[in-house]
Amino acid sequence: MSQTILIESSEDLKKIFALNLNTFVGTDVIHRKNADDTIELLRILPQVGLVITQAKVGTEETALKIYQFIKSENLAIAVIVLGTCKSISGEVMCLQEPVSWEILIKQAAEHLGVNLQDSIGKVRPDFLPVGVHYFYDISKTPCDVYIRIKKGPSEYQFVKRIHSKDVFDKASIQKYEDQGLKEFYIPKDYIQYFTTFVTNNLIQKLEREDLNIEERIIITANAHEIVRESIQAIGFDDASIELSDASINSMVKSVKNSPQVAELLKFLFSNKVSYSYQHCHLLALMCHYVLSKQSWYRPEHLETLSFVSFFSDVTLKSNSQMRISTMRDLNQSNLTDEEKRQVMTHAKDAVVLMANHPDANDYIKTVLIQSHGKIDGIGIEENPGEDLHPLSKVFIVSDVFVKILLNPSMPSSKKDILPILSARFTNASYQKIIKALEQKFQ
Repeated sequence: MSQTILIESSEDLKKIFALNLNTFVGTDVIHRKNADDTIELLRILPQVGLVITQAKVGTEETALKIYQFIKSENLAIAVIVLGTCKSISGEVMCLQEPVSWEILIKQAAEHLGVNLQDSIGKVRPDFLPVGVHYFYDISKTPCDVYIRIKKGPSEYQFVKRIHSKDVFDKASIQKYEDQGLKEFYIPKDYIQYFTTFVTNNLIQKLEREDLNIEERIIITANAHEIVRESIQAIGFDDASIELSDASINSMVKSVKNSPQVAELLKFLFSNKVSYSYQHCHLLALMCHYVLSKQSWYRPEHLETLSFVSFFSDVTLKSNSQMRISTMRDLNQSNLTDEEKRQVMTHAKDAVVLMANHPDANDYIKTVLIQSHGKIDGIGIEENPGEDLHPLSKVFIVSDVFVKILLNPSMPSSKKDILPILSARFTNASYQKIIKALEQKFQ
């Protein structure tokens, strides 16, 4: 499905345009507020097919700024301007205001190569896929839920499996998963309602004080995967920001009360927690261990490093990418050139995404962009220098420790891992961090 960025200040028009673009043109609509937000997203999601934007947002020359960026980057992205923009009127489609949704849909369909008559006339599947893990932390749904059964080479039938009034538990959902089911299907008109329902349920659970450590880790891990999927699809929106905040707060609580690492690893593996969250949680834990031995430690430092742990790999698509910790790992991997490029730039790319998260302060952005030892966030520094932020140094050493710990082909005991760290990180401040791990981590 194509993706379209929409910049429209009117909430009513935003809803009308988005609904009809999705219904008749079959394009996913990503909302953005201005040119800067849009350009930052285009650096991460260059596969967007169309930008629909007001000519101006406030005093900003929004359409012009976006068009100039697209042209400078040689991106194959069409632009439709809502209103008059004389400076580029000969280069893009400008629709005179007030813009009717019918005209906008017609122009969007042409730019995206959609036959509008076929789109309107044919019977379209009215179901959207949702990963099984979305159902782990709910016991009912606000709508009926279906599975898809293949009837022929290109023909499918959608069969109702969960009614809107049914009550179920995680075990019943896992039975479907054990049979090979990866996705349920939700009626398209209910997808936003369903997503909001799941998000609100997760937030309510994460904010509970009576969760035991195992329950908190499992719920936070599920929320982490949902946030990752949402951000990789459309960037940050209000729902993903709210859910990520609740998840990070929950992770901090569980890190402060964590069992010994050996017990924690056994729990993470036995409960099939994703590699991305295993790495995220253990990384925050190692950072906490190191911070607790520093004379300059303040509680907000753990919050900063937990935030960075949660989002450090958010733009990476696979476990193979997330396991990389050296340039040698990268060069010897079976990743494609594009996947290697994503690894090389993912620290910088994550900082770009953080521009749309209201809690991403300068400390967080600094540690995030330096998370692989490079000041500009591009590449991996094998033996970073002393010019990095102290919190960045804690993060970097902890990150490599966790990646070795989670690698089945590498040593799994502290006694064997610490010498590897000492040989790699030779500068004095990094050696002190390794000593802190040696003292605290049992």
